[in-house]
Amino acid sequence: MSRGPLVLGDMGHALCRLSRARATCRPLGFDIKEVLYPGFEGRPRASSLDGFFEAVELQVDIYRMSHSRPLVYATGFGALVLLGLRARGNVKDLPAVIQGAIPWIWARGHTQGGAAAGEAARLSLSDPSGREAFVNRHLRSPMDQAEREAFFAGYASCKAFPDVYEWFDSGWLASLEGTLAGRPPAIDDIRVWACGEDEYVDEAEQDAAERALGAEWPSERIESWGHFPYLDAPGPWTSALGASITV
Repeated sequence: MSRGPLVLGDMGHALCRLSRARATCRPLGFDIKEVLYPGFEGRPRASSLDGFFEAVELQVDIYRMSHSRPLVYATGFGALVLLGLRARGNVKDLPAVIQGAIPWIWARGHTQGGAAAGEAARLSLSDPSGREAFVNRHLRSPMDQAEREAFFAGYASCKAFPDVYEWFDSGWLASLEGTLAGRPPAIDDIRVWACGEDEYVDEAEQDAAERALGAEWPSERIESWGHFPYLDAPGPWTSALGASITV
């Protein structure tokens, strides 16, 4: 059987984002699988939130059957997907790592504009100056032109921005609280890798999520990591993952 984590990626996630990490994990004897979200990278959109989760659950089940020592790794938006899966009774038997923090405050505030706000967020990264500002603020390792174009193509081709902003809103967060709060094992076996230089999400986000869910997850802080450690520091990132799937 294969070894390695299943990644629940963030907004606009594109497979190219983990290319550097894949090159460093192969010598360590494991691979990286990613959930292919509906509506991302030009794929057809899901017709409903249930349809979105059903598509994700099918991929989780395939991964579960083909991998020894399974581990779910969730970052950004992917952390919300992880909680949604737990609320539906899925993946609660699989250990999970949340990178950074659950964007709880972000989801409660930024999704208020619904589909229109989602489309505006996607278009904001179509402007060259906006992209340059994004790279300068959030990425600490230089990307060549091809890497940069592929990275931002993930946002440009993501048809699901309106859906995410409509579905993962404050009402959905409230439903998570009702389903998950104080109900182990639904929220057991989760660890947090806090990133000291992450300017997207911070401890306030994670604190808000843990208060809402009544959770106290063990946390390890890696001071040198930003929001994209698999791009900035693929070697240390894959080494940490490798250690996680051998314990």
